[in-house]
Amino acid sequence: MLHSVRLPSLIPPSFFMNKRVSSVIGWTCAILVAAFNLFAAVMKFVPMAPGSEGAMFMEKLGVTPGLEHVLGVLELVIVILFLIPLTSTVGFVLMVGYLGGALATNLTHNLGIMDVLPLYIMFILLMISAWFRNPELINRLLKRPVQA
Repeated sequence: MLHSVRLPSLIPPSFFMNKRVSSVIGWTCAILVAAFNLFAAVMKFVPMAPGSEGAMFMEKLGVTPGLEHVLGVLELVIVILFLIPLTSTVGFVLMVGYLGGALATNLTHNLGIMDVLPLYIMFILLMISAWFRNPELINRLLKRPVQA
């Protein structure tokens, strides 16, 4: 016969129900994700010398010259949509798609785990941010009623 053992929790569940704590967690993760993507977007506008390490990396991924500017603008738009509370759900969905494409590109080009690890970390932070900042999205995904 199995006995259920209740382990003490280091952080009680009621801690996350506090609206202020939830807001701080959600915004902290959102700002980290936005900062990472903002840095990546700005770096797409920095000129690279032909044959440099950055140029070779972009060539290895199949990014042709000139395309990096389009990707940079796209990334900036997604970050802006993600940070504005009214459009954060749309920004979240677009960011998942963009980061998913980046992850798929990196994985199909046989890059090492250290090259893909930042993307996995961004996905985790993005999901935590969505959990705390976009309750309507979570309710829709879990097929719960959505408050208007």
